[in-house]
Amino acid sequence: MTTRETHRAYAPLERGAFVESPLEMPELVNLDDPASHVFTDFTHKMPLMISPDVSIDTALLKMKTSGVRLLLVVDDADAAKDERSATVIGQVTACDIMGDIPVKIARETGLRHNEITVRMMMTPREDIQVVEWSHIKTAKVGHVVATMHHRDGCHILVTEEGMIRGVFSMNEISRKLGHYETGPVVCASSLAELVHTLG
Repeated sequence: MTTRETHRAYAPLERGAFVESPLEMPELVNLDDPASHVFTDFTHKMPLMISPDVSIDTALLKMKTSGVRLLLVVDDADAAKDERSATVIGQVTACDIMGDIPVKIARETGLRHNEITVRMMMTPREDIQVVEWSHIKTAKVGHVVATMHHRDGCHILVTEEGMIRGVFSMNEISRKLGHYETGPVVCASSLAELVHTLG
């Protein structure tokens, strides 16, 4: 079975597991490696934040210059010293900004692209899909890839006790895998089912 085929055997992340994030990450990983090897831990690396009232052009430029594809939207990015003192009100991704949403907003409002703000198109906090830190104990890289395909997304935020702990990014995972994982995912519906299936 090839590396590209094996990710189909992994289940999307479900409740009931845990992951530890090492300080030093390997340069390359495979699908059987611990999910922690591709986890960006905000207790070790500060997340990038942005105010909801800046333009989406400014947000995209910040992503490009920082080499990230997701920004946390906070109530006051300038006043926030770190994630713990900021109130996260949403998220915005490069895919959002470069997709059809700005075109639709411009058509409906008459605004130019550089007049559209992050607030107008961010995913609000209550709609962000997350995985609890305590729920991914035995997760492998393949579980994360399967979960992203299952959710049709490029990021998974991880929370701990109501706070955003970190993020899984498909861009980072693909870089460490050495290729981009694509294609339909046929997998068990939970980690418990996965253990039964592979056991």
